[in-house]
Amino acid sequence: LRHPRIKEVRGEGLLLAVQFASEEENKKIISRCVENGVITDWFLFNPSAMRIAPPLTISEKEIRNACGLILKSC
Repeated sequence: LRHPRIKEVRGEGLLLAVQFASEEENKKIISRCVENGVITDWFLFNPSAMRIAPPLTISEKEIRNACGLILKSC
């Protein structure tokens, strides 16, 4: 995931945190993600980071589709 609004992506495997500049920006992007069909949420300890935690059975095609929807939501 690379986009000017994304400050950092951190995590292990597909369990990721996507860092944005502010809590307000993160909330707007999360709302757009949900509208576009990607269920995500923010971290309780870091409200400016979005959590990505897909199921273990996710396919490569589904990963690419979700990443495209997240970028579209930015």
